[in-house]
Amino acid sequence: MAHCPYDLLEDLKAELETIRGLEGLREPKPGIFYMKSDGFLHFHIKGDARWADVKQDGAWLRLDIPLRAKAKQRADFLRAVIRHHAAYGTKKRTG
Repeated sequence: MAHCPYDLLEDLKAELETIRGLEGLREPKPGIFYMKSDGFLHFHIKGDARWADVKQDGAWLRLDIPLRAKAKQRADFLRAVIRHHAAYGTKKRTG
C-alpha cells in the first residue's frame, strides 16, 4: 500500500504540528512518525481514500482521514492520535 505523499497532507498542517510536539515522537520522513525505533503513525492513500495507520497494542489501526478533511474530522483524528500516543506510552512503561 502506497504511503500518502506529503503534499496531500497539507490540510492536516496544524494537526501534524501538534503531533510533532508529542513526547518521544520523531519524524524521520515528513508524515512518518516513530516512537523510539517503532513505527507509530503514517499515512496511506488509494484513489480518493486517505487514512492513517496508528500503532495500537503492537498492531496497526486504521484511522480514516479524508482528503480536504473538515474541521471536525481533523479534530477527531487528532484526538485519536493523542489517545493512542498516551496508551502507547503507558503500555511501554508498564509492560
